[in-house]
Amino acid sequence: MGAYDTSLQMFVQTPRPVDMSRLSFLRWLAENGRLEHQIAGPSTGSLVAIPDATVPPSDPAPAYTSKA
Repeated sequence: MGAYDTSLQMFVQTPRPVDMSRLSFLRWLAENGRLEHQIAGPSTGSLVAIPDATVPPSDPAPAYTSKA
């Protein structure tokens, strides 16, 4: 837990650095249909243009299938 902000009446945390490898992997999962839902649209924003994003290995696991 972070410090308590009385004006917001909630606990707050200091921002952490963005983990680009995690974001890249999550986007790869979404684009390859490995999440429970479809993606909402193409990648946008200031984090898209960062060149240090690593590309995860191709096809690490079978696609998610629902047992309904």
